Amino acid sequence: MPRSATALIFGCVFCLFSAMGMMFGVVDATQQTIGRTLVGAAIAGGFAVAWAFAGFRRIIWLLIALLPLQFAVNFVANAAWPRTSALGSTAADQAALLTRLRVEGVMAMVLIVAGYFLLVAFVRREGLRVFGAMTEVRLASEVHSALVPAFSRKIGDYEIYGSSVPAGQVGGDLVDLIETNPRWTAYVADVSGHGVPAGMTMAMFKSAAHMVSPDGRPLANVLGDLNCVFSSLSAPNVFVTLAWIDGGAEGPELNYALAGHLPILHYCKSEGRVEERSVSNLPLAIVPHAEFATATLTCQPGDVLAILTDGLTETADKQERELGLEPLKAAFLQHAGLPLAEIADRLRATALERGPQGDDQTVLLVRRSVAAETNRPTA
Repeated sequence: MPRSATALIFGCVFCLFSAMGMMFGVVDATQQTIGRTLVGAAIAGGFAVAWAFAGFRRIIWLLIALLPLQFAVNFVANAAWPRTSALGSTAADQAALLTRLRVEGVMAMVLIVAGYFLLVAFVRREGLRVFGAMTEVRLASEVHSALVPAFSRKIGDYEIYGSSVPAGQVGGDLVDLIETNPRWTAYVADVSGHGVPAGMTMAMFKSAAHMVSPDGRPLANVLGDLNCVFSSLSAPNVFVTLAWIDGGAEGPELNYALAGHLPILHYCKSEGRVEERSVSNLPLAIVPHAEFATATLTCQPGDVLAILTDGLTETADKQERELGLEPLKAAFLQHAGLPLAEIADRLRATALERGPQGDDQTVLLVRRSVAAETNRPTA
């Protein structure tokens, strides 16, 4: 907590427990001096603050030491201010007792009221700080949902599905589809870091990606431009891993590139197996004017491509053993014939069977229709 908030809560604790110390003086008013009562109230308040400090900071040794120390201080105080003889029944004695009770009662009430106002000030101050931040995070979460919605499209021969589940209210993963008729681009980007800063960077990356959309240009040039633009926008310690697929509405040839990302998983229906497609490049925003290698793959009818983020592969069990890519490849092979949304659910379920979600989990799937060739008109 900020120091000012800490001072408020400690002041509240001091006032309330000092008032309790005053009450002990009232209970034993006939044999206590007002000086001893004030000292007892100060001791009670001071040790209450010490107890609170040790509890907030979880200082175990201090908690253990405070108990005998408080008894010792009270013992010394009792020795320094011995009890007085019991008051008599004379009018003067009764008047003195009544005056003491009034003074100590008023002081106790003042301390209680002061403690109450300090508590209200603390709640108000911390409420504005904490709930204000929570409101901002909730708004950021709504913006994130608008920027990274799950989507399902049919473009010519291809079905394309993407979904992203953030680990918190705001994520740094991005799955997106850019349609530039008759071509399309689908990509997954994973921004370094977590939470709101990563989410803000992700939004900037999406804007940059749409600004340099392919529109028929070579994929290597597109990624080079995207890298330059994003390098100028992002903080020095921020980078993005990227998996990018570019294709037309028809035909089996797809261009792809990876920038520090997991390999693309390619389910080959005719062969009944899953292959890894990979190209070696640095993540974006590492080197401002980097060059990027690209490659081409052939997507036959019934083939499915899967792009995953490390939020799935790095899911770990209680022994910190990460899932890795192989179990996800096996699940992909087993369920590749299902609708794309169900494949994505099965992949995520495979990860969650290993352990709880610790990072954003994103899946992009591309399937070439089985009817792509049989429905093609012949010359």
